[in-house]
Amino acid sequence: MKITALAGGVGGSKLAQGLSEILAPDDLNIVVNTGDDFRFFGLYISPDIDTVTYTLANLSNPVTGWGVREDTFNTFETLKRNGSPAWFMLGDKDLATHMERTRQLADGKTLTEVCRYFNKAWQVKHPILPMTNDAVPTIIDTIEMGKLPFQEYFAKHHCEPTIKQVVFQGMENAKASPEVLETLQACDVVVICPSNPLLSIDPILSLPQVKDILRNKYVVAVSPIIGGKAVKGPLAKMYAEKGIDPTPYTIAEHYKDFLKCIFIDTQDENVGKDIQQSGIIFQSTDIMMPDLANRKRLAQNIINYLETI
Repeated sequence: MKITALAGGVGGSKLAQGLSEILAPDDLNIVVNTGDDFRFFGLYISPDIDTVTYTLANLSNPVTGWGVREDTFNTFETLKRNGSPAWFMLGDKDLATHMERTRQLADGKTLTEVCRYFNKAWQVKHPILPMTNDAVPTIIDTIEMGKLPFQEYFAKHHCEPTIKQVVFQGMENAKASPEVLETLQACDVVVICPSNPLLSIDPILSLPQVKDILRNKYVVAVSPIIGGKAVKGPLAKMYAEKGIDPTPYTIAEHYKDFLKCIFIDTQDENVGKDIQQSGIIFQSTDIMMPDLANRKRLAQNIINYLETI
């Protein structure tokens, strides 16, 4: 069974890691959001790709879920002392990644080629594919501060401004990479990881051809909402500001155009009937993934279910 996972952020990286521990190298590809990408001090930074790649390479910081394990922050602290912009934390080891990525991009490599380089360098056995080689920065239109680049909304202003709209700038001229279209066409199943639908998954789905392919695939999602709260990140707050009830049913409805099944937490079984009435199957289990054992457990649960369809 060949699976393509759609992922972004810490939640996406956790399930991607669980799947990678079980599936053979040829049986899993991971397509990652690049809407968060931006430049800081002239460096090209790709937060979701780095989080997923560090996690699968067993390099990620287990406390934060992002960044590099046992990193130091001497450069960051010096920037702060100098009065330089220091609202985005960059570790010293992490900086080496951004420097090398920026160098290769300046030499004419595509983002896909750069990701392939790091996969090989860090011995990541499953391909990690940026959704596109084009620039499609996520912009958060807010009530208090107008339009903010995503990382300013997220890291600089800590998601405090009230959201009006999410815009994927340049999407009208963007296209999914050939590698992404190929893996989506060739796979048997698409698994949408428990990433923020509005910020991490919608950019992937907004690329031409992606939704059309998914309508002809068996698509499974894992809810990023448990008990009315986002496991991590601003999703529940964003839903509340848009007047939407943050439940797994909301997640299922968000993907209803192509979703066949959604995994929800046992404490949310009360919304299972509503999900079923919308024509989507639900599976109830413990979907929290605090450690590798639980990531593998949930990944195995998903694979066991898929083997029954």
